[in-house]
Amino acid sequence: MIAYRRTGPVSDLPLVLLHALPLDSTMWDAVRSELTDIDILTFDAPGFGRTELSAQFTAGEPNTSTFVAAIKTRLDELGITRIALGGLSMGGSVAADFTATHPDLVAGLALMDTNITSDDADRKAFRRNVAAHADEGRGYEMVKDWTTTMVGPDAPQAIRDSLDARLRALPNEGLAWIQRAMANRVDRSDAVALVDGPVYFIRGTEDPTASLEGYMRLALRTAQPHIREIEGVGHFAADEKPAELAKILRDFYARVGR
Repeated sequence: MIAYRRTGPVSDLPLVLLHALPLDSTMWDAVRSELTDIDILTFDAPGFGRTELSAQFTAGEPNTSTFVAAIKTRLDELGITRIALGGLSMGGSVAADFTATHPDLVAGLALMDTNITSDDADRKAFRRNVAAHADEGRGYEMVKDWTTTMVGPDAPQAIRDSLDARLRALPNEGLAWIQRAMANRVDRSDAVALVDGPVYFIRGTEDPTASLEGYMRLALRTAQPHIREIEGVGHFAADEKPAELAKILRDFYARVGR
């Protein structure tokens, strides 16, 4: 069963936030502290945080569809029939997958520092190499440089140190599974067109993985596109400038609820 945390006043329209790899849902804590008046629901991906990599995820070839199914099951248990959905990096890819699978549940979509296309051959090979290292307990070796290559150049050392500590503590089994699942995912670019409400495309200006041009192409497919950039931020906006990201997410949530 997938683990979750819910904070704020319970409503009929929670803001669901999906985390980046190889972190867990605690990466949203600083953002969450800025949005205490909003019903926020976060999930730990399979093998991360408090979610065990159970048989429901390992029975077949790793795929994000099983993560999506677990989220849907938990939402059903909670009696939730409509959500404002957001995801950062890997979380954005899963959010797009969820939207494509359950478009009737998604009232608005916020994609943060993410790509929702399928991987090309080189990217698939990279992910499988990371997974192979993680199988050997060496996952950190493959991500240790992210504290410099994936954050903005002006990020304080304290943020880099915090990120490094969590990278060192990453669950190798979970990392191996999610990397293979991401390598196996399909192109979900069409998902943005399935959302009747607002679709936010949020990126740090220094993010090397999510380009403004790519977001602009996706925005053309949506009825209510909104592109937001956070100056000086790299790939981990929730860590680098949580207050600014929270302000954007507050605006997103307000628009969804109109």
